[in-house]
Amino acid sequence: MDPEDLLVKHGSEFDRLADASSSADVFSRQFGTELTKWESTFMRQFSERISGQKFRYRGFVRHTRDTSIVLLTPSPWLMIGEFIFFSREQNLPDDGSYVEITGKRVAVPSILQETKVVQRAITADSCQELPMDFTSEITPPMSLKELSRILFERVGMAEASKRVFARLFVSSPPYQETVGGLTTGIQAIASQTKVRQFLSFTRRVLPPSMRKQTTALHNVRGIKVRTPRLFRVNIGTVSKTRLKEICVNRKDPSGFREVSIGTLTDTGNAALPDIPLALTSEEFWVETGDPTELQLPILKSAITYQLMTPTVSARSIESSTKHVLARLETLQESFGLEESALARGQVLDADALGKPMSVLKLTRSTARASWKEKITAKEIKHAWDRILEPALKEFIELSDLKKTSEKDWGKGSRFDKFNTKVLKAIRKLDSGKSGSLGPTLAEIAQEAGVEKHVAAETLTRMKDSGVLYEPRPGKYRLV
Repeated sequence: MDPEDLLVKHGSEFDRLADASSSADVFSRQFGTELTKWESTFMRQFSERISGQKFRYRGFVRHTRDTSIVLLTPSPWLMIGEFIFFSREQNLPDDGSYVEITGKRVAVPSILQETKVVQRAITADSCQELPMDFTSEITPPMSLKELSRILFERVGMAEASKRVFARLFVSSPPYQETVGGLTTGIQAIASQTKVRQFLSFTRRVLPPSMRKQTTALHNVRGIKVRTPRLFRVNIGTVSKTRLKEICVNRKDPSGFREVSIGTLTDTGNAALPDIPLALTSEEFWVETGDPTELQLPILKSAITYQLMTPTVSARSIESSTKHVLARLETLQESFGLEESALARGQVLDADALGKPMSVLKLTRSTARASWKEKITAKEIKHAWDRILEPALKEFIELSDLKKTSEKDWGKGSRFDKFNTKVLKAIRKLDSGKSGSLGPTLAEIAQEAGVEKHVAAETLTRMKDSGVLYEPRPGKYRLV
């Protein structure tokens, strides 16, 4: 077989250089390894000469400040392409639409008259909108498992929490009038310093245009083009006002189609995100690394996920919403929470835009990661039972533990250095009755589900910190 044919046969199966490193921003990437495989394909199909003076272009429309010109790009994530000139009698296609243009190359009259500068463009002799049903022809991006493994190679965290956080990069498409994306909040029972280090590393995995506020207009060869408001990831510290706008009102003031948020929370805003996580000291660690090494492969997957919009029927949503509401009420009763816990913006938010919407976003994000076009009621219920409800339970338990510990030992107490399982166990076993000697080391270790030496180490730390005492050797009571 000819070497060139061999390359075409095997090179088209996957992105051969998916792990190449690059610090290029999302809108200014160039040819070669910086592009996804589907972008490279679109680039090859972007232009075609029909005759000596006539051309055909297929691409995505980006409006400019000049109402007679649009920028046609080979990808929604590139700000390079060909300018298209429309006469006053013609209607401009919608921003972001995928169209086929046929025309000739000319100098744009309005720019030539105003600035005496020759700006070349293609006349829109014909303009036809094309369907964007090409997802079946695109090689699926990394799976959720692969994405999680690459992101968290240097992070010690429960696998369920890793998968939840990895879904921020998968995002979730908008539903009806609500903004897409996925939000998660971290309640740090572990060291806040380490959690902030983790958030900082994760934030810098993505290029600036996807993690910072971008300018409304982009300069392309002297013409101001509207910057696409597609997908943004906000990881770090987010104000309660902004968090409430996105998580409760489901609107983004900046106008992005999808916004994913991962933020360190406190008691004032911990209940707002779709999925609250509580990280404890015994399961969490982080090592430093260079996030730019991951930037290109993660970016390629993140923007490819955007092409998939999993659909869901109204009947599936109604059925799964009933299931979620019933489970929310059960949680409220089992933890002895007030009715207000089910209100808008609270930890068990039962509003249509609350946890029922959260589980829908979670399910669609999971479907995207599996490159699936549809989701069912069974999958929505599964996402609640296996992901969101366990996360809520652990969050409520650990938040209550933190609240109780702060009440007993003071708000600045460093209980993050204690093994949370051991702390929970002794709180459960210590009756608090006057004259009681308290549980033994063996009883505490068994209740906590840890080895005796782990329990003993934590109990020693607690004694040294003045939050525990031994009324009799081998018996333990909380202060």
